[in-house]
Amino acid sequence: MPYSTLIAPEPTFSNHAEALAAREASERLKAHALSALTAITPATSAWYVGVDRRHRSAQAMVLQSGRLPADPEGLWYRYLSAVVEDDPFTAARVKDLGATVLALKDFEPESSATYRAFLAEHGLADRADVYLFHAGTIVGQFALLRGPDLPPFGPADLVALRRMQPLLEHAFACTLDPELPELRPALAESGLSEREMDVAELVARGATNGEIARSLHISEATVKTHLTRVYSKVGVRTRTQLALAVGADDASTTSG
Repeated sequence: MPYSTLIAPEPTFSNHAEALAAREASERLKAHALSALTAITPATSAWYVGVDRRHRSAQAMVLQSGRLPADPEGLWYRYLSAVVEDDPFTAARVKDLGATVLALKDFEPESSATYRAFLAEHGLADRADVYLFHAGTIVGQFALLRGPDLPPFGPADLVALRRMQPLLEHAFACTLDPELPELRPALAESGLSEREMDVAELVARGATNGEIARSLHISEATVKTHLTRVYSKVGVRTRTQLALAVGADDASTTSG
């Protein structure tokens, strides 16, 4: 597989049935989420795509509802090797939009022509994605694809997906949070306000200023103001020092 900044080093593939029987609660959740989404918004093929901290595609799980001319696993690896660089839906490309749901019609035909041709080649005609955020960054997305036997995604479909998105995001956050250290007690000891603790916690988890702004619904200028106060109260100068000071397991934060 050719190198790409959009693909994790060892991307994995699994199908819906395998995930339902998995020991990990997070894998079963992904499978049940695919079932729920396709029950509300029918699709020929539904995919969960896991996204790593660098916004690279790291995992695929598929629920096949209709017929595809290609084997789903073969389609996944063919996609990674041939067209991922042209896919307008990738987390790396849409992360700054702050959108929770996007459809193929949201992208200009000229800029997405190669990807549209790839879909047509494999018997698919339309796509809509639901994005999940955690600590201000995309951690996963659900891609619903339709063949010519189903109509294009319409306004009612997209409204239904937007209503589902907060529920899915909360459920995923509940599976992620137990694995993360509790940072708030350490932050409170430094005399931070509630909002300053919100900002510091997201910084310690690796979120950028833009991601924090979107997550907390404040401006980036306000994030910077809070961060200056956090540094002063905690007695640090960088994001990495802040993560280390409050005991975050992952100190691979962006500088500044």
